[in-house]
Amino acid sequence: RQVMAISDDIEDKMHKNGYELSHKEGYNTGKWILLDYGDIIVHVFHKEDRDFYSLERLWADAEDIDIKSFI
Repeated sequence: RQVMAISDDIEDKMHKNGYELSHKEGYNTGKWILLDYGDIIVHVFHKEDRDFYSLERLWADAEDIDIKSFI
């Protein structure tokens, strides 16, 4: 439920700032939700799943972006 609420809030704020959601996955299960905005991909998931998949390790070489510039 909490993952869904976070996802809903992100969608609302992104929409208000002119970003169009092109694809959403995992909302029905509410464990890991992926929001695809083209150049921006948002992952919202439980801590256990985050630890298991370790996305930070996969993206360790990616550029850091200050998300405040998108809000």
